[in-house]
Amino acid sequence: MKIIRNTIKFFILLANIIVGIGFLFCAYSPAISPTSHPYLACAGMFIPIFIILNLCFLVFWCIASIKMVIVPALFFLMGWGPLMSYSPINIFSDSGGEDKLKVLTFNVMQMRPEKDDDGRSHNPILGYLKDCGADIVCLQEFPYGNADIRKKLQKYYPYIRTCNFNSFNAVACLSKYPVKFIKEIKLGSASNGSALFRIDYKGRDIPVIVNHLESNKLNSHDKEVYKELLKSPDEENVKTGGKYLLGKLADAMSVRAGQADIISREIEEIYSPDLIVCGDFNDTPVSYTHNKISEKLTDAYIEAGNGPGITYNRNLLFFRIDHIMVGDTYSVMECKVDNSIDASDHYPVYCILGVK
Repeated sequence: MKIIRNTIKFFILLANIIVGIGFLFCAYSPAISPTSHPYLACAGMFIPIFIILNLCFLVFWCIASIKMVIVPALFFLMGWGPLMSYSPINIFSDSGGEDKLKVLTFNVMQMRPEKDDDGRSHNPILGYLKDCGADIVCLQEFPYGNADIRKKLQKYYPYIRTCNFNSFNAVACLSKYPVKFIKEIKLGSASNGSALFRIDYKGRDIPVIVNHLESNKLNSHDKEVYKELLKSPDEENVKTGGKYLLGKLADAMSVRAGQADIISREIEEIYSPDLIVCGDFNDTPVSYTHNKISEKLTDAYIEAGNGPGITYNRNLLFFRIDHIMVGDTYSVMECKVDNSIDASDHYPVYCILGVK
């Protein structure tokens, strides 16, 4: 009987080691170039699976053999940095400086109106932006041609500047302080891009880069394949559907890597401690794209947020792909994902910055 128990424990330990190695590979996959090895670079997207599995082993060893807890715990310690990037823990907040600046980023999905139960049309995102109290609002997929929305927003944000990439996609910078559109940062995409704005904040020149990077371009058919894979994860489905979806993710990640390199060079050229970089990166905090763009900056959510902070919330896909990054001028007092509004396929992210 003892031999059987020991054999079972051995195989469970072996499984724990395999999961732990998988976790570490996902954790440090941002070091892999997506242009050279696009499939391997996708590993960071799967880190939550390995975190959950390793946690399960941690609980199991607490019950079965307390001394073996060291195995999953050691794997977590070895991947602590990426683990805290994915799901930070911040108990104490920074008191900040005398001036406080609230910055919000939001992919508004064209700000489409909705209908009440009585049939009347209303725009929930417009109402949200009016009440959010942000000083600087950075929007992606902004309906720049909609004069009515712009007019209503100007009552609350007198300074609105936009940069459009095609007939339907644009980024915008809304501000309570004077803002200038400086230039488009060309990313070589037909429908996505980045733009540089400058805000005059109490005599301080704040550069703001608003990004909307290449999406994974999962169409309705792709989403059905994904749902079918979740419902029936048999060997054939995993082979065909999984390989197909991974190919699309790898292609998009490779494109975003090149875009991240362009943005990183732009940051290097214009760097100021007052710099703010934000938007829809379409990549998680454990990715080449995130790491490359944040090299000289602080990720506000990692600095002051708690938990995974899911910002994309559709089609059974749950990721934090919207980010705010700031220069050394700021202390991050608070950063949250606001899931009180679900009118878009993204939740807004806001942070409160203390200006040193």
